[in-house]
Amino acid sequence: MTLLELCYYKRDLILQDSVNTLEKAQLKHYKLLTTEQIRFKMLNLFHMLVKSIEINSSDEMMEYIEKVSDLRHESGYELQEVQTAINILEECMWENINKFVDEDLQISGIKQVTRLLSKAKEELADEYSLLRK
Repeated sequence: MTLLELCYYKRDLILQDSVNTLEKAQLKHYKLLTTEQIRFKMLNLFHMLVKSIEINSSDEMMEYIEKVSDLRHESGYELQEVQTAINILEECMWENINKFVDEDLQISGIKQVTRLLSKAKEELADEYSLLRK
């Protein structure tokens, strides 16, 4: 299985793992949300990750993160809360890559996910620093 096949065929598993982990984290603003609201937020992030993998570009992910940073900042979310949500998706992706992606494709898959989500976290931090001024 390739990374994209994992994203297409194991989407629900990845999302469920991410949602469960985020709920257990008991982050200030996320713990006020319903499971469905958390799933919706994770689904949007996951969708942008998949799109970025498909087109091998982070441009749309960066646009999405700009919007998310504005929304979360306006809603009072701390940077750490949003960064943690991204970290959770990243770790769930790594776990599922190791379980399901062909062994010879695992490292490249992990590198691609890490590169995209690291860039997203950096953009998020940059946006938060601008919003605090």
